[in-house]
Amino acid sequence: MRATVWRDWIEPATLVVTALGMIGCAAAVFVDGARFYAAWLCAYLFWLGLPLGAVTLVLVHDLTGGAWMATARPVLNAAVATMPLALLAGIPLLFGLGSLYPWLAAALPNHFYLNAPFFISRYIGDVILWNALAAYALWLPRGLTQGIAPALSWLSGIGLLVLAYTVSFAAIDWVLSLQPRFWSAIFPMVAGAGWFNTGLAIVLLIVALAMPDLARQQHMVSLTTILLSTVIFWAYVEFCQFLIVWEADLGSEIPWYLHRIAGGWQGVTWLVAITGFLLPFLILVWSPAKRSRLVVTIACAIILFSRLLDIFWMVQPDITLRPGRWPDIAAMLALSGLMLLWFQRCLRGVPLPLIRPRAAAAR
Repeated sequence: MRATVWRDWIEPATLVVTALGMIGCAAAVFVDGARFYAAWLCAYLFWLGLPLGAVTLVLVHDLTGGAWMATARPVLNAAVATMPLALLAGIPLLFGLGSLYPWLAAALPNHFYLNAPFFISRYIGDVILWNALAAYALWLPRGLTQGIAPALSWLSGIGLLVLAYTVSFAAIDWVLSLQPRFWSAIFPMVAGAGWFNTGLAIVLLIVALAMPDLARQQHMVSLTTILLSTVIFWAYVEFCQFLIVWEADLGSEIPWYLHRIAGGWQGVTWLVAITGFLLPFLILVWSPAKRSRLVVTIACAIILFSRLLDIFWMVQPDITLRPGRWPDIAAMLALSGLMLLWFQRCLRGVPLPLIRPRAAAAR
């Protein structure tokens, strides 16, 4: 009777899906290694958003306070705890750098920065710094409304600066350098906003499922307002980048967008714009919608779908790939299964409808 819905059905199903994804990844490595690495890069970039967004939100709360943390804290802690697994998922990509990044075989003026040893060193630095920030966000005592002790708030401010700079360089390394002759000073903000939206949407999705009382409903409204603000910010910086590149009309920059508004990617471009901004904005800008668990859940699902599409849109047009989407599906299933299994284990004790005891649910 103490068995849970998660343990009885969802967890075994997730294990099966993860195993199928792993088998698909192994087949993709054998059949077409370049195709696998491109697919794994997309899955890796998507799931980085969960711990990065959670750490950012914890550090921001340290500086601003807010009653919403009383509800969000358990879910944020679980999200922060996924940081080691999310970062370790980047290790397979180190074996496929030559398949993904043309700068390894080209003599570029910025070779002092774009070279394999320095790239790997930066990745190791991110692993160390981001895990240290995750430990800081997870283990130091914090209040439910005021966050960390005021005497230590300066550490959170420094942590946010470190996170901003390292996330910016990681976005350049993993995504922008796929086309090494393209440069955009706004791109790190675009990628960072996307990661934050991913993490916050997942956290808010769990909060909406777990919301049993009026106080938590008000906390959900606050979190939804933050999510709406970041959706608007992402759309703003994305449009600013497009406008600047298009007006400059430089031969080294224009092809980046031409590859993404031609052929099959043109429809993806419009779909990213609609699901990443238009639909969430129209849904969440209406105040009563922020109090509805169903509406908030749908809005978060739409945003997560847009973030996944956006990552494929940013990554794959710059890589010459064989036709077929099964490696993309396999990589996403494998890494999503691993992340969700670990995330769920860290969520033990949070009163979610899907993981509470059946007996309690029946009462």
